[in-house]
Amino acid sequence: MKLNISLIPYGEIAKTVMAIMPYLEESAIRSRGRSSVDDILKFLFTGQMALWVVFDEETHEAHGHFITEVKQYPQSSMLVIQYAAMLNNHMDEIEDLMQQYAQAYAINAGCRGIEFVGRPGWKRHATKYGYQAQSVTYQKFFE
Repeated sequence: MKLNISLIPYGEIAKTVMAIMPYLEESAIRSRGRSSVDDILKFLFTGQMALWVVFDEETHEAHGHFITEVKQYPQSSMLVIQYAAMLNNHMDEIEDLMQQYAQAYAINAGCRGIEFVGRPGWKRHATKYGYQAQSVTYQKFFE
C-alpha cells in the first residue's frame, strides 16, 4: 500500500463524502459534542473549511482525512487543522507528506503558520516538524 493525500476540490466534496464517512464520524466523536457530522459537512459545503483525503494510490480507497481552515486573526492568518482521523498506524507513513502539503497550502494562502489542538499522542508527530506546545487545553465535560 502506498498512501497519498489529495485536496478535494470544492465541487468534488459531495462525491467523496460516503468514502470518508467513517472518518467524519470519528472526528465528530473526538469533538466530544462540540461538532456533529452535519456540522463538519456544513463547514465543507460552505467552503469555510477544506477537505484533504488520505488514500491508497493503488486502490484509491480512502484511509482518512484532515480538514483545514484559514483563520484570520487581527494581524495575520493561520492555517488551522481542525479535524483529522485515519486508520490506526497510518500517521507514520503519511505525516511527512501531510506537513509538506499543509505548509505549501498555508504559504499559498498567505498564512503565517499552521496550528492545531490535538491529544497528547500528537506530540511525537508534531515536535519533529518544528511545532512547539505553547499551552495545554484541559476540558471538563458535564455528562
